[in-house]
Amino acid sequence: MGLAATFSVVASGSNLQYQWSKNGAAIAGATESTYVTPSTAFSDTGESFTVTVSNSVGNIPSAAATLTVTARAPKAGDLRFAQVDAASTVNGYGNAGTGLFTGLLGRMAQDYSPSLGTPFVVGAEDCASVPVTNGTGCAWSFEVYPLAVSAATSALLAGYASDSYANFQADLQAGAPWPSFGNGVTPSSTASVITSLDLEPADALFALSWVQSSQQSGFDPAIQTVTPSELQAAVTQAAANGKVTTAISNNGGQVTFFSYGWQSDLSTVYEAIVATVSPASAPTTAAGLAAQGYIITATGLADSTGDVYFVGTRVQGDTMARPFMVATGSQVSTLQQQGYATVGIVSGPAPDYTLTFLGER
Repeated sequence: MGLAATFSVVASGSNLQYQWSKNGAAIAGATESTYVTPSTAFSDTGESFTVTVSNSVGNIPSAAATLTVTARAPKAGDLRFAQVDAASTVNGYGNAGTGLFTGLLGRMAQDYSPSLGTPFVVGAEDCASVPVTNGTGCAWSFEVYPLAVSAATSALLAGYASDSYANFQADLQAGAPWPSFGNGVTPSSTASVITSLDLEPADALFALSWVQSSQQSGFDPAIQTVTPSELQAAVTQAAANGKVTTAISNNGGQVTFFSYGWQSDLSTVYEAIVATVSPASAPTTAAGLAAQGYIITATGLADSTGDVYFVGTRVQGDTMARPFMVATGSQVSTLQQQGYATVGIVSGPAPDYTLTFLGER
């Protein structure tokens, strides 16, 4: 709901003319080979669309196509919802199979543009040890997909960075010169939303990922640290105030999370739910949240237990089930091609570290 639907027809011949109809009635001005509806509402489900193609020889009507409206889409440009139903994903990634699966080392930084990036992998690969000699000691895995340049996607940047744990607060100050970056590429920008977080004080490190768009601004972050028993109440309060929880980390019995408001959406009230499960149970739990209408907006790892955190967010009262897909191996390309946004990646145990992608539309 809330997105336009696109219908198209392919026909051969000379001097072709087109006329689209809805429920048997001609649509004024719908005279091209493609028809784009106005923004959809739940009540539009079941509407029938046809097109008649004609020229001097005659005319022929198409078979009918029926519109099905699913759960509400986030507002256009809202970076807080893991790119679910965004221009970068809604019609497929466009470069399925060309993703780069890589890792971020401690005290390093990387950015990709125009690109769609996933959150950090959670599970066995979280802050995995790597054979480095500079004392960094950690690596965080993620996948990034280059996007075809278009007006809708060219502004998207996927950023990943790690720094000394002692610099965590200073690095997040507005206008702070993030290590290794320049030209406004920073998670502290009002055009950025932090999408995953891992605090590793025992290793004197932290890491985060973010999405940034030069076409959007006005994202207002809040950072809170609570006990696990206080977490549900804290994210519920944030959601009631219009903030979406987008990143979460649990270390040493304290949970730190980011939530964002957006100046372009000051009126929407949200509901949020926290689920803490084993990596093996994560796909089933995530599917259950989608079935209740939640978009998974944050994933993280509880280091003390090895459990996975999910935070699901939905518009208050929106309980319509959302399309959801679990993918491993070659199935990941299908997830990408069918327009599912990757809302989380969970790593299985050693020695295989099988990656399970969680997709949502």
